Amino acid sequence: MPTAMVTGSPERVPDIAIALKSEGFDILAAGAEAPVNGPGGLTPGSVDCYVQLPGSSLHPDRSAVAQARAVIADELLARFDAAARLAPLLAPRATVVLVADGRRGEVETPESRALRRLVGVLAEAILRDHGSEGVRATVVDEDRAPDEIAALARGRVLRPGAAAVPWSAYAEVEPGLPFANWRDEVLCLLSAAE
Repeated sequence: MPTAMVTGSPERVPDIAIALKSEGFDILAAGAEAPVNGPGGLTPGSVDCYVQLPGSSLHPDRSAVAQARAVIADELLARFDAAARLAPLLAPRATVVLVADGRRGEVETPESRALRRLVGVLAEAILRDHGSEGVRATVVDEDRAPDEIAALARGRVLRPGAAAVPWSAYAEVEPGLPFANWRDEVLCLLSAAE
């Protein structure tokens, strides 16, 4: 049975963990922090799927500048740190799904595009470090339903009446991406396939 780990917002982790369970994953760990490897923790190569959700860094009572600083200083650095701690645990051909934060409803702001790009930098770094091992990494927006995220983690794209499609079809997952982002996504997929 493939294994999965979920980290991120405590409000959202349980829903994703349940959806992953329904996709056939055994949940090794789920919570705000990535567990450590070694004694009393997980062993290297034991994680087949890692879903990283955004944390809870939004504070509506803060100014826009203070909010932006909190997202970068707290949220993004914590996500990079969690991925670095988790990297030794990834199994060959593991799937990493990074759920981008920032999009609120249907409105995409310059801030949400910038946040998505920064999470994309994390995905690219994971591919540079582990792409030769067959590890795949992708970024999806946080407005995705838990079952959609779990299907992506399993290597399926949910479309009514459609069968599972190969990983290379992930370009269809976010059709609203500007061309430059599509190009980057395709290049990431190609580098992972080599």
